[in-house]
Amino acid sequence: MTNHQTPSPHHGAVEIAINWLSSLHRKGWQNASINLYQELLSEEERVRVAGLDQDTVEAIEINMVDWLLAEGDIQARGGIRRINDYLLSPAGPRLNAGQRDWLQQMGQRPLRLYDVTDVVKSQQMTLCDALDKEAEPLVVRERMGTQNLEPGSLLACRIVRAGDHFEMSGSAYLFGLLTGPGVLSRLREHQQAHGQQLDGPRRMGRMIMREWVQQWLVPAPMPTLIDHYSGEPMKMITDHYRVNDEMALAQTLATQPDIEGDRQEGWSRLIDCTDGQIRASVHINPGKKPDQIELFYRTQRYADDGREWFEALVGASVTFVKRKAQETADVMAAPQKPAARGSSKKNKPSSASVPTLDAATMAQLMSEAIHRSYANWADEPIPALDHKTPRQAIKTSAGLERVKGLLRSYEASEAAQAKQQGRTEISYDFLWQALGLTR
Repeated sequence: MTNHQTPSPHHGAVEIAINWLSSLHRKGWQNASINLYQELLSEEERVRVAGLDQDTVEAIEINMVDWLLAEGDIQARGGIRRINDYLLSPAGPRLNAGQRDWLQQMGQRPLRLYDVTDVVKSQQMTLCDALDKEAEPLVVRERMGTQNLEPGSLLACRIVRAGDHFEMSGSAYLFGLLTGPGVLSRLREHQQAHGQQLDGPRRMGRMIMREWVQQWLVPAPMPTLIDHYSGEPMKMITDHYRVNDEMALAQTLATQPDIEGDRQEGWSRLIDCTDGQIRASVHINPGKKPDQIELFYRTQRYADDGREWFEALVGASVTFVKRKAQETADVMAAPQKPAARGSSKKNKPSSASVPTLDAATMAQLMSEAIHRSYANWADEPIPALDHKTPRQAIKTSAGLERVKGLLRSYEASEAAQAKQQGRTEISYDFLWQALGLTR
């Protein structure tokens, strides 16, 4: 015998509402949708939205409909009415108790921004209010939306109670890693300025909608990457030299105690750092031609100091040709050029890039870096925890879930990086143990 899942009491509420509006108030419903588009997007932006892929356009339409049913207005029976109130009035469509409750909750519960702290694929997710750090976490039942969701994501939605659990009303606004921090910052500012006003939540919801659509219309701002040791913005700076005396260059570099390598593989100048680590301040790589070398630096200061040091050291054995500098954000944002069809050449790293490490070495270095970076994590104030330390935050149920969410986000990010780099995944168990937490 086949088991059929019993439909929820609210099943069909949204469809009934849309059909009723489309059939009895077709013109008003169309105008309500058009007005919302015009309020959120300029004419040029609306044209660009129309050119997006079908899945994206459908997602935008679903979110717009959800907003209209919950908080939108319609011209009907000679006046402006709130759509949600009109649907629930005696003149509205025929609804059972569960459907009526669902629509009523949609009108009462605002669109909010949440940190995703836990995900059980195809089952549920745990959400913590991104703006109200004291709000209790919510476990939300969701199947489709959790399949590609990871802890650490920023998600806006409207949460509705369905019997003994919570569900999303139908809309979902997922923000990317590059756009999320900026959106959260702007929403915080908006809340501080307008949060006490009667229409504050409604204005907040419209702002979320607009920010979400802008992700497809405006390139995401690339983050400023900082060199961990020097604290300076990272750049990709390459000094190109012509080699005048190959033997003199090699002999000079071979006599320096802080330089390792050879002409074939390239050299590196190593520095002893105050944190006990040894790092390379410059990589001296073979150039594209036999009589060329390229010096690669990762910050402006390393490059300026390095050029002065190098030219004083090797003298006339080389001649400076040119310097090429790129912001790391520009490099990350630049599209990768695909190999020509039929080409047998394999993709090779630039000769000015850092030498490739084997998976085992990479895993060891990553493990050391993670343990070093998070050595005092449990007792350091963290902005995501409202500037509390993790040890302080776990004293409340809301703070405990946020701390666990941070740990899960670290693990999800590490799992993705390990897979990409083909190395062993680094465990964050030491952070869970430092706080006495279980998963």
